[in-house]
Amino acid sequence: MAFCAKMRSTKKNELNLEAQHQGLEILFYLQDKAPLCYSSGEFTSEELCIEAAQKCSVSPLCHNLFALYDENKKLWYAPNQVFKVEEKSSFRLHYRMR
Repeated sequence: MAFCAKMRSTKKNELNLEAQHQGLEILFYLQDKAPLCYSSGEFTSEELCIEAAQKCSVSPLCHNLFALYDENKKLWYAPNQVFKVEEKSSFRLHYRMR
C-alpha cells in the first residue's frame, strides 16, 4: 500500500515539474544520462533523435528503432515533425525505442 502511495506522489511531483519547464527537453530511459535541453530554435524530430542517439552511443544502423515520445499526449512524433522552440514553448519528450 505504501508503495502505491509513493508512486502516486511521485507522479504528482513529475506533473509539477512538467508545468514549470520551458523550452524543449529530451529525457532518456537511463537516469544517468542528463536530458538534452533547448531554449530556442527550430528543430526536426529527426535532428533531435540523431543528437540523442549520439549522446546514448546508439549505432546509426539502429537510429530508426528510436523516436521521440510525448507521455502526456501519448504521441509518437514522425521524423519530419518540426518543433519551434520559443520562450513560451514547453515540450517534455522521451527518446526511446518504438
